[in-house]
Amino acid sequence: MNAPQTATGNAVRTSVASTVDHSDDRADRRDRGRTVVADAVVATVAGIAAREVPGLHALEPAGSRALDVLRSAVGVDGARHTQGVSVEVDDRTAVVSLDLVADYGISIADVAADVRRNVSSAVTALTGLTCSRVDVVVHDVQVGGHRTAA
Repeated sequence: MNAPQTATGNAVRTSVASTVDHSDDRADRRDRGRTVVADAVVATVAGIAAREVPGLHALEPAGSRALDVLRSAVGVDGARHTQGVSVEVDDRTAVVSLDLVADYGISIADVAADVRRNVSSAVTALTGLTCSRVDVVVHDVQVGGHRTAA
């Protein structure tokens, strides 16, 4: 199994791992150990969960099309799970920011709400962190095979 690729640039803003602690009893917690969830893991979970939502065409940072052309030219896979995803994680909470392209003809507000719901649920269920906020920025709309924004 391949390890998730570490995102560069805007994809994952921090690289500090976070400690998830579900116990209120400090003595019991020390006896059982601790769980550390890296920010890149939270970003990967968020990216996969967002891509499950109908109406989301792609996750990608604004202005990434030029990088995609360059990646294709040199044969580098640009389909990382964390592309277009940034996270801020502390001991118990995560804030997720997503840059996306929506499909034309589907309510952008509904897509954003569904993305927020799916990402928040997945991050909480899979990492144990509370997802306190999911910010969604729609940079473009995909119409058939053509983008609408420059």
